[in-house]
Amino acid sequence: MKRTIVNPHWTNNARTKLSAEYHYDDGRVLTVSMSKEDRSNPDLAEIYAKFTMDEINTNTNVNVLKVQTIRLQEHQANLAKEERRKNEELYVAKLALFEIDVVSNSTNSLLKSQIRKSKTVLEANAWAVGLMMDELNKKTTSP
Repeated sequence: MKRTIVNPHWTNNARTKLSAEYHYDDGRVLTVSMSKEDRSNPDLAEIYAKFTMDEINTNTNVNVLKVQTIRLQEHQANLAKEERRKNEELYVAKLALFEIDVVSNSTNSLLKSQIRKSKTVLEANAWAVGLMMDELNKKTTSP
């Protein structure tokens, strides 16, 4: 059965382990790995006969860039997911603060606005405490 060798590349920094894909006529694709030191391996000899070191090194660099790109995309996706989680947590915290009677019934629109504008849960809580203290001061100083 005829096969085509595709994408031979180094899989370690020392460049002693080589990997390649074997594409067969029947549609199968096998990924094989071999050691550079195993000179008796006919697959290694075939790869060296069909590909130059420059081609293997170029394939390696392309694969490294692909892996780095995938890792960067995963990292960015994780950052976006974490940001969404924090925003949802902030939203829930603000809702909970406005369920407190002292906060919801307050006429202090400036402090209520600060709670709504808060960028973190801690900041929202701080403004809510300030609002509650303001309401307490109003009650204790009223005649």
